Amino acid sequence: MSKSIVVYYSQTGNTKKVAQAIHKGISQTGGQCDLARLKDVEPQELTGYDLIGLGSPSIHARELPNVTAFINHMELLDGKHAFSFCTHGVSPGFYISRTVSALISRGLIVIGWNDWFGAAWHPLLPKPYFTDGHPDEIDLKEAEDFGREMAERSRRIYQGETELIPTLPKGKEYDEIYRPIHEVPQHFQRLLNRVEFKINKDKCHYPKCTYCMDNCPTGAIDLSMDPPMFDRGCDLCWLCEQTCPSGAIEIDYEPLAREHVPLTEGDLMRSSKLFEAKGRFRRLVPLEDIGWDTNYWTFKKPRFKIDY
Repeated sequence: MSKSIVVYYSQTGNTKKVAQAIHKGISQTGGQCDLARLKDVEPQELTGYDLIGLGSPSIHARELPNVTAFINHMELLDGKHAFSFCTHGVSPGFYISRTVSALISRGLIVIGWNDWFGAAWHPLLPKPYFTDGHPDEIDLKEAEDFGREMAERSRRIYQGETELIPTLPKGKEYDEIYRPIHEVPQHFQRLLNRVEFKINKDKCHYPKCTYCMDNCPTGAIDLSMDPPMFDRGCDLCWLCEQTCPSGAIEIDYEPLAREHVPLTEGDLMRSSKLFEAKGRFRRLVPLEDIGWDTNYWTFKKPRFKIDY
């Protein structure tokens, strides 16, 4: 009897919903299937599984460092099966190519991958946003079907149908499907490099509250230091500033927003229309309702609650 696991990292709950649906689909095929948060799984303990699914949000057009580290700490799993999945606000970017290649490097046979649009809660993006409302019931039914497909494909490959193992698209073929952004303009990258996270000590409840430290995906925060440290391990996912229960973490978003909106407005519009034309994106928010004048960073904090 086969044994599977779906491992996920989620921030807003989008990836959690998709992971639950995939788990549901695999479970319908018989055999044992576990569902676990990334932080609750020791990567060295996956040797007992025949099929491993791994998913997270795509941020900065790739996986977060905690996902990379998780894969790198796996034992060599020669001959075991795996699949990759992600949620994203406009494009999976390089997430698929990076995670599939990393899983293969651990000896896994990657039998599939998929991506889903999800409501975006990025501070520099407009609100309402293009993908708000996703993943919806249709998306989650697709995720359930994908889970069932992965379980059935895995079974058949183990029985010898190796022609079912897919080949990862590369180069222009990959770009045509996933439309990754290849380069961040240097002037905007310089602004990002100068981002400072500041703690309003009148609002911070450390050591009673360690919410930001506990939930930082890179372990970059140390409030015990004076001044508090947000070290170079920070991946600028903005999670701490957006979700701090007391709003104690502060960032000067105005200079970033002045550069980011004109930089992304045209590209986001083109990408959403392109994916819509290809039948990969169902628009739930009319274009005229996109909140170009209401970047999410202007909303009251905490802007959302972490939902693993």
